[in-house]
Amino acid sequence: MRSVWVAADNIVSPLGFSSEENFAAILNGETALKETHSKYIEFPVWTASFNENQLSQIKNVCQGIVTTKFESLLYFSISKTLEKGQVKPKSDRTIFVFATTKGNIELIGNKQINPKELNLFHSAQKIVNIFGNPNKPIVVSNACISGGTAILVAKDLLEAGTYDEAIVCGADTLNDFVLSGFNSLKALSPNQCKPFDADRIGINLGEAAATVVLKVSDSMANNPNQIRIAGGSVTNDANHISGPSRTGLELALAIQQGLKQANLRANQIDYVSAHGTATSYNDEMEAKAINHAGLSNVLTNSLKGYFGHTLGAAGLLECIIVMHSMMQNVVIKSRGFDKLGTTVPVNICTQNISKEIKNSIKTLAGFGGCNAALILSKQ
Repeated sequence: MRSVWVAADNIVSPLGFSSEENFAAILNGETALKETHSKYIEFPVWTASFNENQLSQIKNVCQGIVTTKFESLLYFSISKTLEKGQVKPKSDRTIFVFATTKGNIELIGNKQINPKELNLFHSAQKIVNIFGNPNKPIVVSNACISGGTAILVAKDLLEAGTYDEAIVCGADTLNDFVLSGFNSLKALSPNQCKPFDADRIGINLGEAAATVVLKVSDSMANNPNQIRIAGGSVTNDANHISGPSRTGLELALAIQQGLKQANLRANQIDYVSAHGTATSYNDEMEAKAINHAGLSNVLTNSLKGYFGHTLGAAGLLECIIVMHSMMQNVVIKSRGFDKLGTTVPVNICTQNISKEIKNSIKTLAGFGGCNAALILSKQ
């Protein structure tokens, strides 16, 4: 089977416009979360959103090529990734894969626009046309596992020999519509989120874009610091439209299937990057899944305390942070955690820890009962 390697990556978030800037910021304990007020919510909430100066910088790069916030984030992140070179966006052997949950949601209610602007595939095709790629793009919109699933879709296509290179990009934006929707579920926290903590009460939302270029290349195997997408799996627990499984068995199955595909055992995993939304049900389910998979002693963190929950971008953004953790051999502390609040043990990382990381797992869970696990290995 052909090995799939990470050739380039980028994160565009309120903490920085490159993966390196974002990783340095969270390594230093910085967070993008800040108190936000919405006319639709009776209490202040914490979000991670771009400021006006950052939006102006993004707009300047886009130069009117795209105008919506969502499409601008896609274009900006892909452009920054392509600057690293060795990428062939115009080749018919390259496929674009996009991940999002909402797309141009800020256009809802705007009677001046063509309704097709709300179509996710329309945005994807627009971006692909700009970069001159001849293939129809693939759009993955599977709730909060979208970013991770997009990587696995690209991996399957490259392993099958259908393409030699994949440009995978995910993005989602924030607005009052999104905030009020999560507030109606009583899922928002009035304070900074506390994943896996005894005092957790809800999520903080964020916005971001992230891009990875995946390649099949024998030469990459010679780099001891190169990251490979070694395995992964998607499952569904079919429990509830918004509530996860109460047992964690289905996410555990995704982890186990991913390990089998990567030809690894649980005791070979050095680090778990959990979804860790800081809601009562999600963190409890993940803790159980981690235990069922035999990973309860493995160092685990959540990145939501740094970026908020970036929805369709979360899987990509957090996978990239995992990759940089592996390259620098450091596990980032789980921000907001003080005391374990799950009924089963999880080894939550409470400070930045330097250690050799050869194999990692990124877990994801989303509305509709979807679950995903990705296995990342360093050669």
